[in-house]
Amino acid sequence: MCFFTSLSANAAAVAKKYGKQLDIIEAARQILAEQEQEERARQEAGPEHKVSVYDIRLAEDIYVIPAYAEPQCVIVSGSDKLQVMQWGLIPRMTKPEDAERYNRENLFKNARAETLFEKWPWRMLWQHNRCIIPVTGFFEPHRLPNGKAQYYYTTLKDQEIFSIAGLWDEWTNPQTGEKVLSFVLITTDANAMMRKIHNGGSNPFRMPKILTSEQERLWLDPTIASKEAVTDLLTVYPEEEMTAWPVRQKFNYGDPFDEGIIEPVAEQQNLGL
Repeated sequence: MCFFTSLSANAAAVAKKYGKQLDIIEAARQILAEQEQEERARQEAGPEHKVSVYDIRLAEDIYVIPAYAEPQCVIVSGSDKLQVMQWGLIPRMTKPEDAERYNRENLFKNARAETLFEKWPWRMLWQHNRCIIPVTGFFEPHRLPNGKAQYYYTTLKDQEIFSIAGLWDEWTNPQTGEKVLSFVLITTDANAMMRKIHNGGSNPFRMPKILTSEQERLWLDPTIASKEAVTDLLTVYPEEEMTAWPVRQKFNYGDPFDEGIIEPVAEQQNLGL
């Protein structure tokens, strides 16, 4: 579930919301901009070389961020700066061959709130490695009676930027010494609205764990370290504060900066939202 999130606000707006510095983001953007120039030069030299904007670009105004493309996302953690992390957790003791498999098989993208304290690797991270994924919305598929899917864009009614709870870790590749920061997104049972939307797939009736403004502070508070205190934060976000509408088919193809991505289209099945 939740293969796509959206962050249409720029990094400066995110930094202002969470009281963080931009140094790491600016450095990462410069590195990725150089990589993009190199990749585009390779494509010009050999048209058969295809460049994916998701693989190399951390854009200031990136719009759609598909999980399966291993994007570099802006993350809020205990650091005083915004950090850049890979979506798809690589636990710290992972072997290089397993890290490749995790990426290839899209593992450790989502963590169920119900198993946070018992299941590996979440059980070693929930106390001290909590983080926030800032978003302006997210996309979920609704399974139609004919078997096809219609995607819905979901956002909050009164918050431009809101927070999804996550866990993070740092892995060092023993072969190269490269350090990789990565994260996993936490999910809960769906509220009534999201149950209507997210009704199919291998994990139906789930939704991202959206944090309230008060929960944002507590989620990043290192003194909140008991199972009871963290469990109290894993509530299901109320549907009355959310809104959703259908978007065009294959919205994730083409220009990720296209604001038409989230424009409403005709609903193929009346969900009563």
